[in-house]
Amino acid sequence: MNSELEALVLAFDSVLQAKDGVEAKRLEAVFQSRLDDVLAQRPGLSRQSLIQAVDYAHARWLRARHQPPTLPPKA
Repeated sequence: MNSELEALVLAFDSVLQAKDGVEAKRLEAVFQSRLDDVLAQRPGLSRQSLIQAVDYAHARWLRARHQPPTLPPKA
């Protein structure tokens, strides 16, 4: 995962964890700002497709974090 996408995934996860309140609004603003930064660097990319990519990467990131550790093979 490239660093821009990873930063967006982490910002998105922070928004989801905060749920509501002042902190959630601040985190949402940070996430939107990061989206705007990436969109400014990539003129052919639409906001909707970037959000879909972040959502997909976030789902994969969550699955990777929650997978049980692998067991070593029997000797």
